Amino acid sequence: MLRIARAIDPSGDYRIVPGDNFNGLDAGTFDLVLSAFTFDNIPATMKARIFRDLGKQLMPSGTIVSIVSSPEIYTHEWTSFTTKDFPENAAAGSGDVVHIIVTDHQDRRPVEDILWTDESYRAVYREANLQVVQVFQPLAKDNEPYAWVSETNIPPWTIYVLRRAT
Repeated sequence: MLRIARAIDPSGDYRIVPGDNFNGLDAGTFDLVLSAFTFDNIPATMKARIFRDLGKQLMPSGTIVSIVSSPEIYTHEWTSFTTKDFPENAAAGSGDVVHIIVTDHQDRRPVEDILWTDESYRAVYREANLQVVQVFQPLAKDNEPYAWVSETNIPPWTIYVLRRAT
């Protein structure tokens, strides 16, 4: 992803942060922080601290875009994911381990994620001194050239747009 981003935008500053250590970054200097599915498997005990640390990296007008799996992704079938072998996912609550299999590549081992509800994410954001500016739950469209299973009716992902609370 970094290679592609740098090829498209050579003047951009794209980085991978090792682990959850932001010490190598200058606080208050980032316009945008993108977190794509990172928090799907970060333990509950670490979520607020990491989001708080991410918020400190933002310029005053900076934004965090956090893409996370919705709880529904773990209880339905999808074009490229399956959960049918994990009926226990239906009883999971925030902080519980859930399983899903990615079906569009060779490695069919179950992925272990940690389910987190919208209510729980919003509580973490408040604790991290972040404000939810917008929330998106995109759906696929019937006219797309894919054999969608649940994607046109149930949003598998939630996109939170966050800013530092004022």
